[in-house]
Amino acid sequence: MMFLAAMVFAVTGVSGQTSADDYFVKTKNVVEQKKQEVRDSTAEVQEKARDVMNELFPRLNLCEWNDGMRFLVMPEKRDLVIRVFYDGITDNSVGTMQLRHKIMIYKGHSHHAATNRDRINFMTADDNHPYYYEVPSGTFDDYCNTKYGVPSLAYLGDVETARRELMGKTLVTKTRTYYVDTSYGEGFDEVEVPLETEVRVVKVGVGTRQFPVKIIVSDKDGREFFQNVAISRTNSGLRDDEFNMMDNQFHTFSSAFDMMGDYVMPSWHYKNYIGKKVFLRHATKMTDSRGAKSNMSGLTTFKIVDIKSQRGTGAVKMTLCNLTTGANYLKEVFFKDTPGANVVVGKRDNIYEDLFAEGTPGNIAGVSQKNMAAIRQGQIKKGFTETEVRLVRPDDYEVLSDSDTSYIWQFSSPDQKFLRVTFDKRTRLVVSTYPN
Repeated sequence: MMFLAAMVFAVTGVSGQTSADDYFVKTKNVVEQKKQEVRDSTAEVQEKARDVMNELFPRLNLCEWNDGMRFLVMPEKRDLVIRVFYDGITDNSVGTMQLRHKIMIYKGHSHHAATNRDRINFMTADDNHPYYYEVPSGTFDDYCNTKYGVPSLAYLGDVETARRELMGKTLVTKTRTYYVDTSYGEGFDEVEVPLETEVRVVKVGVGTRQFPVKIIVSDKDGREFFQNVAISRTNSGLRDDEFNMMDNQFHTFSSAFDMMGDYVMPSWHYKNYIGKKVFLRHATKMTDSRGAKSNMSGLTTFKIVDIKSQRGTGAVKMTLCNLTTGANYLKEVFFKDTPGANVVVGKRDNIYEDLFAEGTPGNIAGVSQKNMAAIRQGQIKKGFTETEVRLVRPDDYEVLSDSDTSYIWQFSSPDQKFLRVTFDKRTRLVVSTYPN
């Protein structure tokens, strides 16, 4: 039996391509294991989880797959019996072990007239050879919303996102059960880890089809251990309720780990803001690249470089490039419409909509270049437009009167100077202020 096992590993090692090798990672302190103790990780560990980071890892059911999505063939025991793939040239069925550890690229679906069956098409990354999975019954549209997806395929998109977003991050353990790799084949041993142990992500690779992200962490003593987790659930082959089984909760990210420091929400969540030019409605403090606080005057113009959510607060940390100096700064703010945001009423300095205006001051309709010096000094003068007044006083106001000839804006924010501004109703320009 040991000879046969060695032959299997030899064959699969040949069929696996170099481009796929990078996805396989192991803990550095592998455990020496006797041959008779070797276990099949897929058979012994019931891996069921649910999506816990859907902002970073959006779930894509089969109906939503796009050309170019990458998967790794990770057959389970049943996949060794049931033929999963067919050769796209010969139409002959292909044993899953022949394709084990190959990268498959999704190439859409099609209908085959001769068999009257729909096909889900793939191409191998190493040699561009076509393969397909035949929809078991009905049409692609009937099948694509089921839990089954395409058997044996682990979604690499989650692995690649996890590498980009989690590598080097500090986490805290939330369960006691983790694993270390053994020196024999693909075996592993279970280890117990104290709750709330602070760890750092040192490697991210592929786990299994159901739990494709293998996260290896290291504690302060350099001991490495891992957990296989499902995050987006893309092509996991499990129903939603199967992710909630109590004995498998440690295979979800939120049950296995907690983030330390900044909670990373991807920039694409704020894609409509990234790259915009904004300017300060009023003076504020920002953090420079050295971590020091810097005073920024009103109307300073920036380009938004990045936005990331902060763990557990509802706030976001913005990276802004000063368009005059080219230096980057950080500013933590809330968006008014952020669900659960801890927005403090009256503190304009921490609310995006009150602190920033989009565009550049010189290109805003209703703003005169001759008034810019006064606006920068926080002064409102006779002849100012409503827009110019709002640049100086972006806080809330109320309309006190609306006569035939004039109207008044009264600013009475608790953290701002009391002010009344009277406008000419015909010209809509400032005629007076109180106090002067």
